[in-house]
Amino acid sequence: MIYRCGHAYPVQDGDDRSEHLADLMQNSLGYMCPACCRAEFQLLDLDCQAYANLVQMSSDMSAFVIEVTQVISPLSEVLALNDYQQRAPSIDELHLGGEPLDLPHSVWRKEFWFANNTDPMHVVVLMEHVKQEIDWLAAYMPSGKSAAHFSQFIEPV
Repeated sequence: MIYRCGHAYPVQDGDDRSEHLADLMQNSLGYMCPACCRAEFQLLDLDCQAYANLVQMSSDMSAFVIEVTQVISPLSEVLALNDYQQRAPSIDELHLGGEPLDLPHSVWRKEFWFANNTDPMHVVVLMEHVKQEIDWLAAYMPSGKSAAHFSQFIEPV
């Protein structure tokens, strides 16, 4: 168990899945815990959402992409420490969002690239990391796991 702000978060030892979660949690230790962050988002009436999709990056590469909407501090700092970058949202599987020209509508995005000829077992492991990360993110969101969306893109504003 990891304890923060009086809240307990279970971590199991011994597998890659637990190691990935432990890394995410370790990077966020200097910031508000998920329960406290969730309460702050609720006070500000922010509805943070996470979207996980498969996107074609080129003819040879694909990526699992996580995009998180309506993010403010301290979650923005936690995401930055975990390799997320602020960008325009993806449009669909073939059109990845670009630079954040419209900051109020930008998202925090993380990409998990792989070659299209990658061994399927490695892709399955990568999918597990994406699911793990979405579960971790859901702990910060006011709507919890119902704020996690798979194979669904952000509606244009």
